[in-house]
Amino acid sequence: MMQDWAGWLLMLFSFSIVLMWKHVRSDRKVVHAIWFCLVVHHAVVFLNVYIPDAYTFHWNGARLAALPVLEWLSDFGNFNSSVESGGPVIATTGNYIRFLGFFYYVFGASRFFGAELSVLAFTLSCVVLVKLVDFLDLRRFRVWIVLFFGLLPSAVIFRSVTLREPWQVLFFLLSVYWAIRLWKRPSILIVSFLLVSVFCLALLHHALAGYATYLIVVSVYWGVVSSRKKSIRWARHVRLLFAVLLVACVIVLAQKMGWFISVGHALEGVEGFRYASAIHQGRTVYGVMLDTSSVLGLVKTTLMVFVQYMFAPFPWQTENVKDVYALLESMLRIVLLVFAVSSWRRSSGEVRSCYSFLLIIYLGMELMWALGTISWGTAIRHHVPGYSVIVLLGVPGLILFMRRLHFGMFGRRKVNTMLPE
Repeated sequence: MMQDWAGWLLMLFSFSIVLMWKHVRSDRKVVHAIWFCLVVHHAVVFLNVYIPDAYTFHWNGARLAALPVLEWLSDFGNFNSSVESGGPVIATTGNYIRFLGFFYYVFGASRFFGAELSVLAFTLSCVVLVKLVDFLDLRRFRVWIVLFFGLLPSAVIFRSVTLREPWQVLFFLLSVYWAIRLWKRPSILIVSFLLVSVFCLALLHHALAGYATYLIVVSVYWGVVSSRKKSIRWARHVRLLFAVLLVACVIVLAQKMGWFISVGHALEGVEGFRYASAIHQGRTVYGVMLDTSSVLGLVKTTLMVFVQYMFAPFPWQTENVKDVYALLESMLRIVLLVFAVSSWRRSSGEVRSCYSFLLIIYLGMELMWALGTISWGTAIRHHVPGYSVIVLLGVPGLILFMRRLHFGMFGRRKVNTMLPE
């Protein structure tokens, strides 16, 4: 227990950190909702005894922290030592392991502390999410959005252990936050913050490095070129030029660092990965292969892959309790997506523009994960980063629908928000 002192301090700090932002602490119900979610996450930390993937990250981070500092900081990109040589096993997960290694080096290699770092990322994500709710003028739904975001069972598990998902969620939400800030008031400083957030997101997974370019291009185009203000001054053109140059620099840098490859090579790599993964034939594998031999075949199989990734398992594929839970989560995702699209269709003007942006980046992320996912077991984990956005878009419509059905727990008071009735 003595070696977990940093984790205990971080756990206590997580409850107070939400009070540091006025827009959060001003609503006592939101604070209580976040605290309730934190209690659940901390409970999972306590109960978590063994999760293979999560323990692998912790183990490698602890081994890295045991090395001399100069040894693991001098070669930032190439820790590929074999197990036989006694070195840490770090490949595409190296950046996250270095992150854990740094904190383990400073505070001690405690698995409890590593899990509490993940809960800290979740806490900060809640703060950003509440700010996004305010931006979208959905304040009346803040509590329900926080509860849907914080209490999804699979997300609670993945965000309460030493995995990359909680940090992916945080930097994805930060990227969305700065993109909306850019749309509201374009500035070079905000573009810089957006690039930093996207860059941190790209460091957490090799697939996210490719998605980062897509996210930057969509965000800058929507935030600057398609700005809501009609009067465009010369300064706006200067800012746009600077933003375009920054995007170009990011693409060039990604190329130099080996992150950026052609679309053709990427699709071939995805096709090979899916075939190799299908060989193992796990029970949850849905087995749809990618056909890159023709444009028509590529479009058809990509659509099939996306549908399977988003909605599998289907009722006829369920065999046990875990499958039933995966089915229920898939049904919830369908419901939220339907209400998100419905809210988008019924909106107009600036609201519709904002909803369009959120749907585009959400579907883009899900498509990216879909191409590299071969089973619904893995898909549950990959849905975690994008879940925050679909909750933001879909929960308000779902709550309004429940109120129309006169479900008492959802309230019956008419609310005045950007969401059309």
